[in-house]
Amino acid sequence: MRIISWNCGSGFHRKIEALLALAPDVAVVQECADLDSLARKAPEFAPTGALWTGDNPHKGLGVFSFGPYRLSRVGAADASVTYAIAARVVGPSAFNLVALWSHYGKSPMTVAEPGPTVRALRSYASLLKKRPSIIAGDLNNHVRWDKPGKASNHANAMAEIAAFGLASAYHAFYGLAQGSERHPTLYWRDRTRTGPTFHIDYVFLPQIAIGLLRRVAVGSYAKWIATGLSDHAPLIVDLLPQFTAVRGNPIARGAVDTERLRKYLKNAPDHPDLRNRHRRQEVAHI
Repeated sequence: MRIISWNCGSGFHRKIEALLALAPDVAVVQECADLDSLARKAPEFAPTGALWTGDNPHKGLGVFSFGPYRLSRVGAADASVTYAIAARVVGPSAFNLVALWSHYGKSPMTVAEPGPTVRALRSYASLLKKRPSIIAGDLNNHVRWDKPGKASNHANAMAEIAAFGLASAYHAFYGLAQGSERHPTLYWRDRTRTGPTFHIDYVFLPQIAIGLLRRVAVGSYAKWIATGLSDHAPLIVDLLPQFTAVRGNPIARGAVDTERLRKYLKNAPDHPDLRNRHRRQEVAHI
């Protein structure tokens, strides 16, 4: 299963082919036009599921499924969160999804306000406590921007996400701490290699499922930034089909017993990627 998060920088109807070339099963797309606009401007775009939220029809948050996967919205959108979509994804793997475009520019914030990411975590806490759940999106935040006493600090959001038993796929796969990323997802301001860059796009998985990561990659500067597609490169996360595909999978039942998971993996079908799941090779930019 492949999950992608990409801030397309608006004009998604002109960039759909770039996303489809990555063959996502589920894609979270920020700064995406609403579904009516996409249907009008890109009638050939035919995902199996599509959800959208936002205040501006030209620039909001979209979630799309492809192939055997389907989407359904869970509950009503929380207007106080800019922006989030809670969804149920079903297909060969099934999971809950909270998609994010954490937008900090809607109104001035005080140091005591938690910010959109933490607001979303608290608003959809009951969904995230169910297993398995995934968070994916542009958090628009980084530990290098944290300031003492600020409630919206990135570190605070990471602590609340960890409390749900979730971990960043990128950081777990490469064995990196927050702030030590080697692959930027945002080329800020001037979109140059030497300008300010940050890793602010994420996919968070159940910690117990980290061993089922097949690959994590970030789109290359040459293909995604230098060509003018966006100031963000996509984050691509590949999970082994064992994530929730097999009946009796302890992840699917919400268990967090690592010994049971180890036994399950040992007895799972002899999948070549599963046999090599502990090999952590540096993945070239896509």
